[in-house]
Amino acid sequence: MLRSSDSDYRSYIERRTDFAQVIEEIIFLIIFTALGALIRFWKLGEWSFWADEVFSVQDSLKFPDTMNINPIIYFIVHNVINFFGISEWSARLGPCVIGIISIPIIYLFARSIFGVRVGMISALFLSIHPWHIFWSQNARAYSLAFLFSATSALFFYQAFEKNKVGYTLSALLFTILAISSYLHCILLLPVFIGYLILISFLPVNIPRGFNKKNIIVFFLPFALSALLLIMPSVRDYISSGWGSNEWGRNTIYILFTLIYSLSIPLSTASLIGGLHSLVYLNRGGIFLICYAVIPLLIILAISPLLNVAGYYLFFTMPAYVVLAGLVASELIEISSRESKAISSAVMVILLISLISQTYLYFTNENGGREKWKEAFKTISDKVEKDDYVVISMPRIAEYYLQKTNILQLENIMGNIDSYKNSWSNEKKDVWFVLDESSLRVLDPKHKFRNWIYANCSMVSNFPIYARVMDRSVSVWKLNYQ
Repeated sequence: MLRSSDSDYRSYIERRTDFAQVIEEIIFLIIFTALGALIRFWKLGEWSFWADEVFSVQDSLKFPDTMNINPIIYFIVHNVINFFGISEWSARLGPCVIGIISIPIIYLFARSIFGVRVGMISALFLSIHPWHIFWSQNARAYSLAFLFSATSALFFYQAFEKNKVGYTLSALLFTILAISSYLHCILLLPVFIGYLILISFLPVNIPRGFNKKNIIVFFLPFALSALLLIMPSVRDYISSGWGSNEWGRNTIYILFTLIYSLSIPLSTASLIGGLHSLVYLNRGGIFLICYAVIPLLIILAISPLLNVAGYYLFFTMPAYVVLAGLVASELIEISSRESKAISSAVMVILLISLISQTYLYFTNENGGREKWKEAFKTISDKVEKDDYVVISMPRIAEYYLQKTNILQLENIMGNIDSYKNSWSNEKKDVWFVLDESSLRVLDPKHKFRNWIYANCSMVSNFPIYARVMDRSVSVWKLNYQ
């Protein structure tokens, strides 16, 4: 009788301990999510739109009459700005909320592979990560691609681990949503294929869900949909999102941009986490390696031909964050048995790196974008109806000035003196709104800038140095004397 009571008591204590751990888990996740929400809503509507955001807003206003690639984000922005009105805040509200939801999702993703501690650390890293904050404060599809890609990867991995068709169907659904939110997420397919091939050859235990049923359920719809590529209209629709490599981005630039965006400490931790997984033949780690590396290799391979950039790989960020969380967790485990100095140093370096970049993002970098709104505000009451405005991307001026008499910088640079004579004959003022990011590509020898210095007067200048790039915007007025 006494033994039965002891057994019941121990069972009771274990249940209470498990319940307390679950409550602790939930509390920390709520704290990290609330922290991430506070950061992502901070100054959400203060930053000026940058070029791609203007394009998103203008194209969203035409949705669904004009159907662009990545339709989900246009649907979201269209409905939000219809409800709240057009502004920087309303256009970014949808991606911001999506970015906040991604924090518990990355926790679930990491927890499902490596356990609670890795999940918590990954959620903490993501909540304060400046790259994720930036895209959460953007009227673009990247935070949506992150969310759907991470969810797709979570269900795909668990479908083959646990052999549940429901997980396979969920993986299929979220992969379709990921591709619909951001076309480059189609690279998830070679990730999943590469993982299955890799574990077939490596000396690891094959997961019980690795069977024909799950493979057919997931991959057959994509194989059948590939037949649509026979239709020229489908090929044109897909290719509309790609351009030539006019910005001259090479493989080294793309690779280092990715490393910088992730942060050097977190990139290093991710690399170590990947190597650790290979050495110990950890299936979850091998899956994350495929998720991180295969899209990177494909993007690097096509970069000489097509317009791609490091941030196109943002949808692979979940893999890097979780691998870094794995390393931090392993160090904490080691230090609990030995010295805490090493793990404490690593965690401090990772956190300080992320916190410092986030601090600069809000205080010095203007949210990582140009001050277009401020630049146009200085001349909005000076530009007459018939004046000319010259800018690298006319749609920005169309949005902030509501003018149609706008010229594209690239079209006039080669024959600027002829244009000046024509403008002089028309007796119209000409305003140049110039951004250093574009001039660096369009005017590498400073020939046009020298012409500006000689023929124009500066009206205003808005210097910004953000994300390792000069993003200053200056406003000039043409002199006829």
